[in-house]
Amino acid sequence: MTDLRVINVDLSELRLAFEAETQDLPWYLDTDTGAVLLATPEYDPAQHGGLTLATIEADTQRFLRVPPSNPDQLIADMREFADESGDAQLKESLELALSAPRPDKRFKTVLSWLPEQQAQWSAWRQRRTLERVTVWLSSNGLVARARVA
Repeated sequence: MTDLRVINVDLSELRLAFEAETQDLPWYLDTDTGAVLLATPEYDPAQHGGLTLATIEADTQRFLRVPPSNPDQLIADMREFADESGDAQLKESLELALSAPRPDKRFKTVLSWLPEQQAQWSAWRQRRTLERVTVWLSSNGLVARARVA
């Protein structure tokens, strides 16, 4: 069994990177500092101690590319959430939304009328994403210690 290296990281920031819907803007985890970096055209090395995008992209040992979000995984999560719903009417509405074109948008529209269920979905998705973050970190020899803000 390989020992995992502890890394101090803002898990909510890393979770957001995992959930980011923009496939063309890469996120990176700095395994030395725990910083979560978004590589945008506006990225300013001066704001990151002179660290350039070229350095980030070249040093694959230190900087791990956060896997881009997977739209199919999001839909699968929505289906699982609907299946776990204890409310038969809500489950039916969500399943109908998920069978329509643009199922993610339809799903969110159904929940937009139901603030309590929308909050439940949000909390459910955050937990599920954090599980994926933990597995990803472990697969890279790391374990997170939540950074206190």
